[in-house]
Amino acid sequence: MRKLEVTELNRISAEEFKVVNKLPLVVVLDNVRSLHNVGSVFRTSDAFLVEKIVLCGITSCPPNAEIHKTALGAEYSVEWEYFENTLKAVELLKNEGYCIYSIEQVENSTMLDEIKLDKNPQQKYAVILGNEVHGVAQEVVDASDDCIEIPQFGTKHSLNVSVSAGLIIWKFFELLK
Repeated sequence: MRKLEVTELNRISAEEFKVVNKLPLVVVLDNVRSLHNVGSVFRTSDAFLVEKIVLCGITSCPPNAEIHKTALGAEYSVEWEYFENTLKAVELLKNEGYCIYSIEQVENSTMLDEIKLDKNPQQKYAVILGNEVHGVAQEVVDASDDCIEIPQFGTKHSLNVSVSAGLIIWKFFELLK
């Protein structure tokens, strides 16, 4: 097998990305402190045509050299918005018709491998990923329509935010495309 050259990948430009049909998914970062996690979420969101990223609380925003180091320019293609308060962002998304999922370990969570999504093109989704230590704030979990848990079978009970984002975004892409 021969590795493909960058010119053979047929990537779209940032301008084309802005107008292409997006996955009906918004990714919300609730007080994510790592700039590398933020950059990685931008890059993954670009790869799978995520509609928008909502950065909340202490989550840093572009332009930022550390975000750029991981995002590799995806912060220029993926639309983003900042809210000081995550709960206000969630309320706005709900008012706009989004079904809100917190990615968190809670009682009666829905396991990622069991999630069912409505393929109705009018249905829109938002997923909330939380702080590296404290996760998604309880008040935000309470405001969510449901919680998705990523099944884990080892000795650890958490995944890195960017890894969780990759798994979640891929699953939504797989189910909605």
